[in-house]
Amino acid sequence: MKCLHLRSYSMFSVLAVATQVLISVNLIAKTVDAQNLTPQEKVHQIRIPGDILLGGVFPVHTKTSDGEDPCGEIAEMSGVHRVEAMLYALDKINEQKDFLNGYKLGALILDSCSDPSYALNQSLELVRDMIGRSDASSYVCKNNTPQQMNRDRKNVAAVVGESYSSISVQLANLLQLFRIAQVSPASTSSDLSDKSRFKFFARTVPSDYYQAKAMADIAAKFGWTYVSLVYSADEYGQLGADAFKNEARKKGICIAVEERIHNKQESFIESIDNLMEKLQPEDSVGARVVVLFVGTEYIPQLLHYTTEKMNLTTSSEYNEKKLIWMASESWDRNNAKYTEGVNQLAAEGAIVLMLASQKVPDFNEYFLNLHPGSDKFERNQWLRELWQVKFKCEFGGPQESSVNRCEDIRQSSEGFSVNDKVRYVINAVYAIAHALQAYKSTACGNDTMESNLFSQPSQEPEICQAMQNIDRTEFYNNYLLKVNFEDVVGRNFHFSPQGDGPANYTILTYKPKNMHQKMGQESDPAPVTGSTAKPGSGASPASDYIELGYWLENNLIIDEKALWWAGEATPISICSEPCPVGYRKQNIKNEQCCWACIRCEDFEYLVNEAYCVPCDMGWWPTEDRTSCYDMSRTNLEYMQWSSMYSIVPAIIAAIGIVLTLFTIVIFIL
Repeated sequence: MKCLHLRSYSMFSVLAVATQVLISVNLIAKTVDAQNLTPQEKVHQIRIPGDILLGGVFPVHTKTSDGEDPCGEIAEMSGVHRVEAMLYALDKINEQKDFLNGYKLGALILDSCSDPSYALNQSLELVRDMIGRSDASSYVCKNNTPQQMNRDRKNVAAVVGESYSSISVQLANLLQLFRIAQVSPASTSSDLSDKSRFKFFARTVPSDYYQAKAMADIAAKFGWTYVSLVYSADEYGQLGADAFKNEARKKGICIAVEERIHNKQESFIESIDNLMEKLQPEDSVGARVVVLFVGTEYIPQLLHYTTEKMNLTTSSEYNEKKLIWMASESWDRNNAKYTEGVNQLAAEGAIVLMLASQKVPDFNEYFLNLHPGSDKFERNQWLRELWQVKFKCEFGGPQESSVNRCEDIRQSSEGFSVNDKVRYVINAVYAIAHALQAYKSTACGNDTMESNLFSQPSQEPEICQAMQNIDRTEFYNNYLLKVNFEDVVGRNFHFSPQGDGPANYTILTYKPKNMHQKMGQESDPAPVTGSTAKPGSGASPASDYIELGYWLENNLIIDEKALWWAGEATPISICSEPCPVGYRKQNIKNEQCCWACIRCEDFEYLVNEAYCVPCDMGWWPTEDRTSCYDMSRTNLEYMQWSSMYSIVPAIIAAIGIVLTLFTIVIFIL
């Protein structure tokens, strides 16, 4: 008897193969031999052997407009650092023999080249084995369910990546067809929390929804009820802006102007003109605060044109009317273009949210010990390309050669800084590993892996059948989303029901050293390390960003002494001044944050900010005009008969009465 499930599965497999052809899997580049690597030849994937494979997708190269090669320059911090963070986490897990009872984790790591379409093609490698062995002969029918027989290659158990939200959306749509769990260490788009669309997606970072909530809380704390909103014309900007508008509405914050910008000069200039108009430089009020939800690449241009339009020539005094940027975590504090030259004048005083990214000291040491010739260096062929580009050297040159030899170069700790998302990459790997451990304990009992690919590369290891064919839906819903562990910096990690990581942001302000001196502040700087550091403790000499505080799951902590206006009046970002006593508000164009002040009559009091009501007869408004008082019972003085103020009028009145009676008698007579 034929198996109906098997037949339908075979049909699905045919469609999957057709999809593979249509998306042109030929774009997947072959791994380049490490010894012959040159800066022009780019590696597009690396494979680390193991009993269980994890996938990885990272923006190792930048995006380029070159039609022949979609991959541009190598990205050291956002690409190579994150790849090494994954490999570091795998090493740490594999060193613990009791973690997976001898099972070793391997990896297939791909380069997305920061391009959604290219990343989609690359990601087919993660499911190629499932697509390629899809004929009916590969399956047996058991309990009316098709089950695959022995396999030549291992399936990917789960995938770590991607960084950009636009790429994660594409990747999630592909992986969920095969029910493969995806854990992103950097994608923050709130859209990805929608479980009806992304059923197998999770992330170790929080959603932008929480970031928007934190920014609205900061604005409300300082009384900024009238702000401008600038967002980029992409998914990240649009969703972030929508989330902020929703949170602002709840807190009575109005949006003065919305600017949707494209990466074009005309768009930037027009946006800055509109921001200047709402700033109202000639008035004491205006939308001084500008909320930014834009891509990283937009910010340098935005700051440049702001400097030009505002004619900023010197470091402005802290009480001068100027824009205050309140930026999302897309503001890259490690990007020198943000604050170089005149950009610093527009950037100073900016308030920036950053994912709480405490450094992992062991990883810093691990990365600095990577050098050509070592096993951990050679397994990642992107390191060879990085060495060539960064140090302008060549591999394979003779010892006596005058050419700079890469083999002789070591990474220096001086000025070394790692990517902020390293901790989140490590958490993603550990989350999958903990889920695999729990799944194996349930499905395989005390099964122990005695042999693995590291010790016997020529022999396929025998692993538990349940681990070869993981129930991916059960693994994602009942194991991955329910992990709870202490991460590498000692913080508890868990996923929300939507698959989001804990919402924890560090709040920074850009305060260059010339501003420190201008304000006469001397402080003992301390590095920006995350929310566990004391707010306002300062910054390292190499950084002009000062930690103000943090936002941790609806709890906002800010040290106002660290703000650039410390000791002075808080800058205002409002549409209208508060009305004086005895005046009511009359909203302008139904805008709750903008009004004119109308004087109440002397006998009226204010029932609320917008309405004046007359007092009853015998009653009079109080000084604050919030109520009325009974004049017969309050503040009345009675004259005494012994007082001159009583005697004199009484005498005059008596004389008047006598004269009046005398006059009446005369007329009668």
